[in-house]
Amino acid sequence: MPDLEGHNQHGFRQHHSTVTALLTIQSEMAKVMDSKKIGIIYTVDLSAAFDLLKPDKFIDLFKNTLSEGLLFSLADFLTNRKFIVEMGSNKSKEIILDRGCVQGSILGPKLFSLYLYELERKLGKNCSVISYADDTYVIIEGESKQEVLSLLTDKLTSHISYLKSVGMVVNETKTELMWIGNEVHADSVAINGKTLFFTNHIKALGIIIQSNLSWNMQAEMAIKKGSKLLSNFKFLRKYLTESQFLKAVSAHFYGTVFYACSVWYEGIKQTYKNKLRSLHFRLLRTACRDYYYQHSKEYLSRRCRRATPDEWAKYCTSSIVIKTIRDKNPARLHSLLMSSYFEEPRKAGLGKFFDKSVTRVGKQSINCRLDHIRHINQPWSTQNLSNDSIRILLKKTFFAYSANPF
Repeated sequence: MPDLEGHNQHGFRQHHSTVTALLTIQSEMAKVMDSKKIGIIYTVDLSAAFDLLKPDKFIDLFKNTLSEGLLFSLADFLTNRKFIVEMGSNKSKEIILDRGCVQGSILGPKLFSLYLYELERKLGKNCSVISYADDTYVIIEGESKQEVLSLLTDKLTSHISYLKSVGMVVNETKTELMWIGNEVHADSVAINGKTLFFTNHIKALGIIIQSNLSWNMQAEMAIKKGSKLLSNFKFLRKYLTESQFLKAVSAHFYGTVFYACSVWYEGIKQTYKNKLRSLHFRLLRTACRDYYYQHSKEYLSRRCRRATPDEWAKYCTSSIVIKTIRDKNPARLHSLLMSSYFEEPRKAGLGKFFDKSVTRVGKQSINCRLDHIRHINQPWSTQNLSNDSIRILLKKTFFAYSANPF
């Protein structure tokens, strides 16, 4: 059964996350731009996914793949389910559900992944598919505009047709299309009699991806969120101890502002990095009630035990890379990393990565921007390190306050 999930679903699976999905999208886009080919990325908008899947379609899809006993056990799980609505002492009549993939169960997400794996098979070659739950992103590339548009029409038509066939509700007019790169080759395309327009950015799994991978819009959004949260935290400071304040900041400020920073932070302009760094230290000064700038930034970092944005981005990226190599999952990300990985004979376990990119934007592929990993001075690639061991090793390597604690 696990083999039927494929390598493209990043939801509901161990060693996978929204960040691994985003890193794959970023790397695939960078590869298209680095090869100087023409590419398109698109995503289909769904109004309903889990709730409307057809159980009979599942049986039809896997009748020749799963054993008869397993197939009918799953069919029994999906069919003849009932529900009632209860308000106080009043209950509605029982209603039979003939649709849906049970949410809130362990088996539900697994079955949903199987439905989407069949979609990946139908889309076939000449495209890359990256999914997180019901969010699917498809990247198409080719040598010419005509070739890419022809593939887009074919793939997107098949994509929408399949989703509808299994019961999902598709908002065709809200399908997002984006050319990969700086050049706009066409403003719109007709799919199923509807005109769909290209945009210069899409919002994918919580971050903004621009067509040329510049990340300006993502940086501006992060700064805007950070400024608003800083104002709120300044108000809260008088009600919290320093320890409570720093815990709240870690959970709500850093988790929001620097979400998926391993994807976008290294690609933003230095101006934006300076603004994010400024927000970071203003927050630490608020924690220490250093309103008159009496303490140095090094003192604040050591006292609050918080990494700078630059240090945090290196830590997050390195953590994902080491875990991906250790677990060999996600498989596509692992394959990409190993394509530029090497070890010197006398330094076993201290792996390095070489930059295979041809253009500047090609360096955004995850395997082409890992120079900082060479600073890890303890073996990491030949040992089955636990998550705690990785965390401790990376903190010692990248966090300046760890070398000189308060």
